[in-house]
This record gives sequence, structure tokens and C-alpha cells, in this order.
Amino acid sequence: MQKEIEIKIQLKDKENIVKKLKELGGEKGKSYTQTTYGFFSNNSIEKGIFPRIRQENGSLVFTVKLRKDKKTKYFEREEYSIKIDNLKDAIKILQLFGYDRIRKFTKFREEWSFKRPVKVNVDKLSFGRFIEIEGTKKEIERMVKDLGFQDRERFTKAYLALEDDFTKK
Repeated sequence: MQKEIEIKIQLKDKENIVKKLKELGGEKGKSYTQTTYGFFSNNSIEKGIFPRIRQENGSLVFTVKLRKDKKTKYFEREEYSIKIDNLKDAIKILQLFGYDRIRKFTKFREEWSFKRPVKVNVDKLSFGRFIEIEGTKKEIERMVKDLGFQDRERFTKAYLALEDDFTKK
């Protein structure tokens, strides 16, 4: 089990954020397209149980995220992941468990690493660009300050929920 703590902030200018990340000592890592299949049942949102299958670089990872607190300043989840080798069978298994609603989305991701314990991803989705900052609450706040994003709106939802919000506008 892994504990995930992160926030997302919508970006307006990618080139500006790349420059800022480099100035902060960030090193650009992998860039890749990632396809995510999110699975839902009648009560999965109420229960805070979110299974997904993520496809990237020729591999498949099955993950279940568990939400503990509904209202928090951060996106906080317990996360369990395993590699799988058969997308079709995995989808069928989840459907048999009652996860009969499947949503698929694709994003382009650039990973950034730092000497300090924080991960930054720059993501491009059909409804906008976002920076995702993951680490301890202290490191997240430090990065937000270093980027000058203290007054920017932060999002603590998964991308599928953000897609719903942004397409309603």
C-alpha cells in the first residue's frame, strides 16, 4: 500500500511552467501517453473505492484507490497496485464485481523530478493542461510557493471528476 497526497492546478502557459520547473532545479524525465480506464458501480463513489487500469509504455497496471476523508485540502488516497497482462480479462473481472460503468480517458504526461521529495507532472488532457504536485503536505506547499501559485485554484479531484466539471462549463 502506498499513501498518495497531491493537488492539481490548471495551467495557462506550458512553456512558462517548464521554465519555472527548470529554474527550481527540476529535471525532465519521461514523456508519454497514458490511457486510463476508470471503473464505477452504483455505490463506489459513496464507498470511496476507485479501481482503474492504466496503460502506458506497453504495460498495464491495475490500481485501487481508497478515499478516507471527503473534505480535505489535498487529494489523499491509499493506493494498491499490481501489474497485469490482460486488459480484456481484467475489465471482465471488474464487471463481474459490479463495476459496470467504465470511463476511458487519455492524457499526455511529462514527469519532473527534484532533489527534494516531491514529484511534479505536467499533464495535457482534452479539457486543459494541469500541473500535478505529489509529496508530503509540506513539500506540496513549498512547491506551490516556489512556483508562485499560492493564489491559484487547486483541485483535489481525480481527472475524471475534473473532466465532468470542465465539460459542464
